[in-house]
This record gives sequence, structure tokens and C-alpha cells, in this order.
Amino acid sequence: MNYETLNAVTCGLIGLWATWCVLSGKVRDGVVGKIIYAAIAISGYAILARNDHFILPPTAAGVTLHASLALAGIRHIFMVTWWQRVKAWLCRTLNCEHCMRCDKAPGGIDRRSK
Repeated sequence: MNYETLNAVTCGLIGLWATWCVLSGKVRDGVVGKIIYAAIAISGYAILARNDHFILPPTAAGVTLHASLALAGIRHIFMVTWWQRVKAWLCRTLNCEHCMRCDKAPGGIDRRSK
């Protein structure tokens, strides 16, 4: 995979993430946050749609920046959408110390006595 392909894929992911942040009701960053996400989405799609690489061809540093920003976006979507359910499943499955002291144990059962 060359730099141009990787750059296009990561810019597309960044654009999708920022669009999701603008349109999703789960992301509560206010009006300013939505404007910032909209600017990120537009710039990501603009980089994806351009057909010339005359001024700034993709470099290793640029592709790394885009890839890390795309991964941060994927992590953000995961944390907003699924993390609470995954955390609850982990607590039920692992029966960890943190959950054993939790006041919100299901049914008010003291889990330490088991």
C-alpha cells in the first residue's frame, strides 16, 4: 500500500468520523464543537476529492498524522457508542474488585460474599 492510497483511506475515515460527530446526538460538544467537527469533515473530504498532489504530496509524517487522527476518531466512536455496555459486560464477567465495591450492583446484592 503506497502513501497516496493510505492517505486517501485515512482522510476518508477522518471525514466519516467528523460527519458522525456532527450528526450524532450522542456527541455533546456544543455548537462550537459541531462547527469544528464540520470543518474537519469538509477538509477531510476535500483532501480525499482532490486530484492533484502538486503542492503537498503525501509524506510519511502527513500520512502518520492522518492515520493517528483516524484511529482517534474510531476510538471516539467506540467510547461514545459502545464503551458503557462493554464496561458493564466486563464487570459482570470478570467480577473485578472495582465492581465488587460498586453501589450499583444489580439487585443490591453484596457480591463480596460469594
